[in-house]
Amino acid sequence: MEGDIESEVIYFQYCGEINTERVLLAAKSRCEERGIKKVVIASETGRSAVKALEIFRDTGVKLIVVTHYPSKTWGPRGDIPIGLRRKEYAETLRKLEENGVRIVQGTRPFAPPSRCINWDYPTPEAIIDKTLEVFGAGTKIAIEVVLMATDAGEVEPGEEVISCAGTYKGLDTALVVRASHSGGFFEEFEVREIIAKPIRRVRKLPEYKYEGWKGDLGKYYGIQ
Repeated sequence: MEGDIESEVIYFQYCGEINTERVLLAAKSRCEERGIKKVVIASETGRSAVKALEIFRDTGVKLIVVTHYPSKTWGPRGDIPIGLRRKEYAETLRKLEENGVRIVQGTRPFAPPSRCINWDYPTPEAIIDKTLEVFGAGTKIAIEVVLMATDAGEVEPGEEVISCAGTYKGLDTALVVRASHSGGFFEEFEVREIIAKPIRRVRKLPEYKYEGWKGDLGKYYGIQ
C-alpha cells in the first residue's frame, strides 16, 4: 500500500560476536536509507564501539555508546573485565571520546536495585526483562540501552534512532526504535523496524558454551 515501507531484515543463524560487523553495516545502510542521525551501541569492552567508529566514520551519524558499570563476566579462559570505565579500557575510552563518541553509564532500567533481593524474583522489572528475552538477549538490550541513553539526555524522547546490541559479547541485533525515557516505556517507546536479529536465542549459560552462540573470544583476552 502507498506509504508502506519494505526493508531487508537479516536473520542470523547464530547469536553473538560473529555477527558484529554485519550488524553495523546493516545499521549504516538503514541510516542512509532513512536519514537517521543517531545510533546507540551497547558495548561492555569497547570492541563493538571501536568497530562502529570505523564503520560510521565520516557519515555524520552520532554514536552513543552505552556501557556496563565496571565489573567482570565469565569467559572460557577466566573472567573478562567489562565496563568502559575500567582501567583496562582507558585507551579505548580515550579513543572513542576523542572521536566524538558519547559514553553513557547508568542503572539498567530492567535490573534496578530491587532485583538484588533475588535475581529471579518476580519484580515488575524482572518480568519485563525475561519477557523481552523471548525475542533474544540482543533485542532486550537494544531496547534497554536506548532508555538509558534517553534518560542520560543523549537521545530525545520521541526521536527515531537505531540501536545495536548482542548476546554476551559482540553485536547480533539492530532495531529502529522511537525513544522514550525509562519512565515512559509502556506509553511512548516503540520498536519500529527490525534490521537484524538471530533466528534463535541462547537458552543455556554460559552463552559461549551453547551451540547457538559463535564468536572469537580470544581477542577479549588481548590475543590478536
